[in-house]
Amino acid sequence: MKRKNIVIVMSDEQTWNTLSLYGNKTLRTSHADLLAQDGVAFDHCYTAYPLCCPARSTLWTGLLPHNHHVTGNWRHIREELRDQGLIRPFRDAGYHTVYCGKWHVPGTTPERYGVNDAVAIPAVVKGQDRGRYITEYREYAIAQGYPLVEGMMENLTERDMAQMKVRGKAPCGTSEIRLEHYLETWQTGKFLEALERRPDDQPFFAVVSYNAPHFPLIVPEPYDKLVDPDSVELPPNFHGTLDGKPEELRNLHYYKQMEGLPEAEWRRFIAHYLGFCSLIDDQLGRIVQYLKEQGEYEDTIVVFTSDHGDMMGAHRLIEKGLYLHYDEALRVPLIMAHAGTSGERSDGFVMLHDLLPTLAECTDTPMPMPQDAKSFAGLLRQPCDASSEREAVLSETFRLRGGMNGSGDDMPPEQFRKEDGDVHLSLRSKTFRYTFHYHGPDELYDKAADPHEMTNVAEDPAYAGPLADMRRKLVQELRDSSLFMTKLVEDRLAKK
Repeated sequence: MKRKNIVIVMSDEQTWNTLSLYGNKTLRTSHADLLAQDGVAFDHCYTAYPLCCPARSTLWTGLLPHNHHVTGNWRHIREELRDQGLIRPFRDAGYHTVYCGKWHVPGTTPERYGVNDAVAIPAVVKGQDRGRYITEYREYAIAQGYPLVEGMMENLTERDMAQMKVRGKAPCGTSEIRLEHYLETWQTGKFLEALERRPDDQPFFAVVSYNAPHFPLIVPEPYDKLVDPDSVELPPNFHGTLDGKPEELRNLHYYKQMEGLPEAEWRRFIAHYLGFCSLIDDQLGRIVQYLKEQGEYEDTIVVFTSDHGDMMGAHRLIEKGLYLHYDEALRVPLIMAHAGTSGERSDGFVMLHDLLPTLAECTDTPMPMPQDAKSFAGLLRQPCDASSEREAVLSETFRLRGGMNGSGDDMPPEQFRKEDGDVHLSLRSKTFRYTFHYHGPDELYDKAADPHEMTNVAEDPAYAGPLADMRRKLVQELRDSSLFMTKLVEDRLAKK
């Protein structure tokens, strides 16, 4: 019997609450909603790292960043993993494999990870895979008459760039590139062309990885004005303070860039972000329509997800990165159609890097279980199956030797220097989020009483018991994965 096909549609930097099925009242994501009717929507899927390269390296290996060593953007994956990964088992089982778009696993390529047909892959410039900088697309856009700035990694024109530098205005605007020539539109076409090339006698495993809604928020018409800024509801924690949170947040560019802007500009900025999310939703719709026209939809497990989220106004912050261990940066949408039951929601806690082992179990594809992953296939059959979910989810960020990002060799956590480095680890359970900071006070949030993580109760004597319990659970999670990380945390906690 032929195995089911697999199609993974992945956006970039899209937090879970951008979808109407997760409660967004401003934006209607009709294609994602329809997909959820044919499968299971997961309310609590989390990424291991709120940054592109580490998150994607974790997804395709099933290993946490401290084990694959992509501990910041463009840090290379460790050498012995450069020809492995979790796509290869599907190819070995007879799947025709396709990868289209943003890769962001430094030090290796889709082909080395088992991809038969790799298309629209970004160029590597000065050792860095630049996401939107796809040479074939840039040549296409320039041929259409768009004056892209030479060497600019984001496919922007001078007019586009000027919109992000207006004093007193949020850095967003309307793209000079029309929708029919825009990157995501073009990329969907390339993906469907690749599917047209698939062999008739094999199932297919295909990934299309978009850049939107990742900044810069230079959005094509009509998505730039699809959402009325006056209809945008600012996050409940927008009006909070940064009290009890890392002092460094106030000095980061994603705080300073928006500091002092009026609420109207915040709403306009968020409206552009949501418009970008709608653009992605429509690309999902194009792909589903193609599968239906081909008679393959019912025989295809269709997945929609993202690599990490975006703060997008939460705590008056934007983007993602080192200190942002909050739901808005770590919690991502996950919908899986035709992999089990239909029209269900699951509240089970899962992680993004559990996805490939889960797909392997759903399709009877042989795959050794990666050290840090856990199949949640049981939740697809019974969305309330507690035995198939995680008790808690672990996320991490690193600054090991002065900086978070770089290029070249891998950087394992053993290279941590306490004089100019930092380690941040968060454990999210159904009742608490605990965040360990090597330097500075820890954070603890009572998710039942404070779902928007506004009040850090780590130093409240009434929470001494839950704090000790979450610290213990964090150490146990690490003990199952890394002796070095376990000792690092235990030694530091002993001094707090």
